[in-house]
Amino acid sequence: MDHIFTDGVGSITVVNGNVRIELRQIVRDPANAGKLTSEPTTTLIMPLSSLKDATIKLANTMEKIQSDEKAKAQMEEQEDDEDALTQL
Repeated sequence: MDHIFTDGVGSITVVNGNVRIELRQIVRDPANAGKLTSEPTTTLIMPLSSLKDATIKLANTMEKIQSDEKAKAQMEEQEDDEDALTQL
């Protein structure tokens, strides 16, 4: 199995029942080393019928990440409150 790193998504098109998602990566501009540019790396092609399931899975993953971050922030806030109380 191959692993592909992407910094983002470029164009998304639908052709003949397939969705084509251009994956992009940030690289240094060869003409100007101090400048970053985005270039396509590969295209993810999947049947249109699979797009809904993939989108739902991505959305669920984002919700889980946000929930975990919120819980972590609440725990840290509680620990800070407990530390403040012990210093009284």
